[in-house]
Amino acid sequence: MDEDGELGADLDVPFGRSYDFFKHTTGISLVSLGGVFAFADGQGTEFDPKQLIVVLVFIGLAGVTSLLVASYLASLEVTPHSRDKVARVIRIAQAMVSTLLSGGVGAFLYNFTPTVLT
Repeated sequence: MDEDGELGADLDVPFGRSYDFFKHTTGISLVSLGGVFAFADGQGTEFDPKQLIVVLVFIGLAGVTSLLVASYLASLEVTPHSRDKVARVIRIAQAMVSTLLSGGVGAFLYNFTPTVLT
């Protein structure tokens, strides 16, 4: 909190927290894809190619969606949209990204855990 009374100085940026969410989930998706490729290199672990494709698609779609929505939110300074439309896009995209990322990581763990435990 600033002493000069600017309690909400950072509130001038609309949807700043949502932008940060999508920015961070883009990074998490990239790191997750790297982890999947690191474990799926064929040395010591065997994955079914179809299941590996499903994992990569889910995590990849989460990353692409996050990147696109972060870009959309960054463009609001240039091309403003109604607050209701932006809020609806954010709600839908957050649900999609969370579902896709958790589904992809869950599918990876489902396939990876038996490989490690045997």
